[in-house]
Formats: sequence, structure tokens, C-alpha cells
Amino acid sequence: MTSRIAMPARLSDADGADARVGLANAIFDDVAALVRAEGLDVVVVRDTDLSGFDGLVLPGGGDVDPARYGGDPSAPCYDVNAAQDELDLGILAAAIERGLPVLGVCRGLQVLNVALGGTLIEDLAPGAVRHTPGTDGCGELEWTWHPVAVAAGSRLRDEMDADEIPVASGHHQAIRALGTGLVATAVAPDGVVEAVEHESLPIIAVQWHPEAEGTPADLAAAPFAAFASLVRAGRLAAR
Repeated sequence: MTSRIAMPARLSDADGADARVGLANAIFDDVAALVRAEGLDVVVVRDTDLSGFDGLVLPGGGDVDPARYGGDPSAPCYDVNAAQDELDLGILAAAIERGLPVLGVCRGLQVLNVALGGTLIEDLAPGAVRHTPGTDGCGELEWTWHPVAVAAGSRLRDEMDADEIPVASGHHQAIRALGTGLVATAVAPDGVVEAVEHESLPIIAVQWHPEAEGTPADLAAAPFAAFASLVRAGRLAAR
């Protein structure tokens, strides 16, 4: 039987004033397509019941409420949605309790870090590497590209043929302190953590957007291939 993967729905209205909400909602289907390309069945869910599921994918979206990690409530955050935080954090807790594989993308990495007791930089200061999305000549959001170094021996590196890769970036927050059990497996030239995995649990996450248009096919597939390997291993172990 095909493995069933849960993806929590995005709950914010894409017709709001912030274009980033529309972008996050638009690329939700692109993330799902990359999961399906690995032979997995994606089911969009709105509750935390993971009965009958084999894994969880946490996609991108708005900012986690700073109150959840002792952050600055006055920081410039966008699309803070209490219902989304409850859904994402609740379903992640259920996945960890069941020992299910988890893949996080952008916000998904940040949700994972907060759930495991880590903290976030509420708003990245301008620096040598640009992480936030830019705009084209028509005012439309577009990805910012920069390299990341991938750690040897990591699950992510095992799916790639290079120690450094170009990635599409679109975030204004980042990991400040790593959550318990998380290990940084990719970093940007300015030291921003760009990928993590758990030292004992079947969990991986990336800060960049592998689903972004212009990403080479092999690099787009890599995080999802690593996740699919964890799902297959989990099903074998459950037999």
C-alpha cells in the first residue's frame, strides 16, 4: 500500500494584504507534488489525528507567535495565526509521539525548532547574505538565491552530489538557539542555520524552498527523497 503522508492545511486567507501569505498558499501544492513524486500519498488535514498515517510534512507559511518561544512580541512578524500554530504544533507532537518521520520546509523548520524548545530570530538584520524575498519589476515577490554548505554524513548530503548548493530563500526569521536533539546540517555563508535533523528521531527540515521555480530537479527532490527513505524504513520496522 502507498504510504499516507499528512500535510496540515494553511488556514490564513490568501486575499489578505500581505503578499507573502498568498505566496505561501500558492506553493503549498508544489510541496505536495514533490512528496507525491517520491511515491507517497499526500492527505491535507485540519486536525491532529495521525491514525493510519506514515509521516508528516510541515510546509511553509507565516510566523510562529513569538510568545511560544519567549520572543519579542513587538517584533515585525507577519501572518501570526493562533489556529495555525495550534494545528502545526499539535500535529507535530502527535507525529513525534508515534515516532513518525517528519519533514519541515521553511516555517516547518521553525515550528519544529520551537516545538523542541528552541528559539528564533524574530527578524533577520540586513547582512552579507540576503534571505528575504525580493520583488520583480512588477512588484511581484521573487526568491532570493544564495549558497548553503551541507554537512558531510547528513541525510540531506547523502541525497546530493555536492557539499555546497544554491537554494531559493524566502524567510525573514531563522533559528537562534537549536531545539533539543536537533543538529544543524546546512548553513548559509553568514552562519544562518539552513537545515537540521534530529540526532535520534526520523526528522529533517530545511529553511529554504526546494519547491521554488528554478531549483535544479535533483536539488528540489533531495529533501523529499531523504524523507521518503525515512518513511520506508519506518514501515519496514513496523512490520
